[in-house]
Formats: sequence, C-alpha cells, structure tokens
Amino acid sequence: MLDLTVKEEARIAQLEATIERGMQTFVEVGLALMEIRDARLYRAEFGTFEEYCRERWGMASSRARQLIAAADTVRNLETVTMVTVFPATERQARPLAALPPAQQREAWERVLETAPDGKITAAHVQAVVGRMAEPNDENDDEPEPFHYEVYDEGGGQFSLTVGPDEEIAVAKVPHVSQNSGENEWYTPQPFIEAARLVMGAIDLDPASSDVANTVVDAAAYFTAQDDGLSQDWYGRVWMNPPYAQPLVSQFCAKLRDEYDAGNVTDAIMLVNNATETAWFQRIIGAASAVCFPLARVKFWAPDRVAAPLQGQAVVYLGDNPAAFIREFAAFGWCARVV
Repeated sequence: MLDLTVKEEARIAQLEATIERGMQTFVEVGLALMEIRDARLYRAEFGTFEEYCRERWGMASSRARQLIAAADTVRNLETVTMVTVFPATERQARPLAALPPAQQREAWERVLETAPDGKITAAHVQAVVGRMAEPNDENDDEPEPFHYEVYDEGGGQFSLTVGPDEEIAVAKVPHVSQNSGENEWYTPQPFIEAARLVMGAIDLDPASSDVANTVVDAAAYFTAQDDGLSQDWYGRVWMNPPYAQPLVSQFCAKLRDEYDAGNVTDAIMLVNNATETAWFQRIIGAASAVCFPLARVKFWAPDRVAAPLQGQAVVYLGDNPAAFIREFAAFGWCARVV
C-alpha cells in the first residue's frame, strides 16, 4: 500500500463523510467516488478501486461506476445555461450516461420539451435516448470525431482526432460486411495474456468454442450452440465476436448493454476497426481506451493461420485504461478515449 499526503488524507476523509451521510444524493456520492478513484485516494489501504468499493462500502465497482456515470452526466448538464431542471434521480440520469456529452445535453433538452404533462420519468428519458441512438438515414448531422491521447511503444504521447469515417494507420480496405463470412478467427496467445494482465482474470468469453478456450482459458464460455446472445453476461469479459453481420453488431450491442447495466465489470474485445459503422461507434462510446495494432492480427485455427481483410481494434471498457495502455502498447498505438 502507498502512503497519502496530509492533504490527501484530509480530502478522502471529507469525501467519505459525504458518502457516509446516508448516501445524500447520487450526484454527491458519484462525484466523491470519482475523485477517490481518479486520484487513487484509496491507495493507503487498498490495492485497487474495486477492492476499495467492496471492502469499504460493500458495493461492486460496477455499482460505483454507475453512480459515477450518473453524477458526471448531471455535472455535464449543468453546463447548459438555459437548463434549470436536472435529473432528480439516478434512474433519470443513467440512460443519458450512454451518450457522448453533447448528445446528453441534446437528449435532456428533448426530455424537458416532450415530458408528458411536464412530468419527467426514467422511462421517458430512456425512450428519448433510445430514439437518439437509432440510426436515421435522414439525419444529416455528422457524428462528432473522437479525440484520443495516443501513446506509442516508446512511451511518447501526442494527441490525435479521428473522424467517424477515418481509420488509424491502415489503408481503406473492404468492409467486414463484404468479407467471406468466416467467423472462426481464434485469438493469438499474446493478446489473451495481455488482456489477462489488464483485468486480472477472464471470467467469461461469450463468443467462443471448445478449441478457442484452450488458449483463452476463460472460467466460463459460450459456444455457438449455447447462443451467447441469450445468456447472462457477467464479470471480466474477453470477446472476439463473430466477424460476419449481423452477429458482430449483436454481440457488440449485448456487451454495451451488459456493461451499462453493471453486469460486466471490465471487458476487452477484439474486432475489425470498422470505425464508420454504428456498432463500432456505440461500443467505442463506452470505452476508456483502444489499441490499433500496427499490423493485421494473425488469427489461428487448428489447421491454419490467417489474417482477415482489414485491420483490427482492441477496445477496453473499464476503470484501468493505464494498465491497458501499458500492456497493449507492444501491439500498436494505444489511446485513451476521452
């Protein structure tokens, strides 16, 4: 464990007092947990934020993450000067947390404008968010570019802004939907070991096979016969989904939903870097870091080794992007998604 400064000791005492006061409001509690996590104020007694949440407060880190996301959403809405009414409950704020900050503000304004009889309910907020998340070919608004803080293998750092139709370090190649439909792309051992170092273990691989799990070694896994899309997902997830449509979209949507619900606490997924697609945009919206390998991944199967038609991305959902960047920098450019 690591010592705190006197100032840090005083600050964590203040923050924990806020949490202890009967969980006053979800905003105060969420912001307190956020500061404790980001400043690592738990480090004098606990090795990880997950351990701190479990031992100090008896809650899963996924529950803490929900409170943090809801509080951060309200803080974001407070920057809209014309808005004077904000989410009164965590259930009202939580659906908005799935959207980027600019869309959170837009969605909340729509909620206020369309609330039946002026009554704001969690169901109405969810409905507005759901309509905004649906693809709309008639909507000419361009998605906002993602801003990355990029780290190379040598530890250098620089900024990079990537638009929705751009790819990093790869040439334009045929889209995954135009590929052969081959789904059996087994992950090379080095990627699995890096994922295990980031997450500590792999509790579940929801898109696997008996052969693939000889390398992944997940505590539990679902095969095509198990139909992973119909199963409950949980814990620390590794996922290399089927690459043909519509399965890749369905598996990515399921991962995002399970993560937002707090059932999945951490996840690392390996997918094609289809940055222009709706499914990639949605999953990267929940990510805290991403890696773009400098070469196409050489997948394996018992009878062959092959590379797919385009480059890949490794996407991380969780509270420890620094560990992800440290472990995956060897494969290519790693970035915090902010």
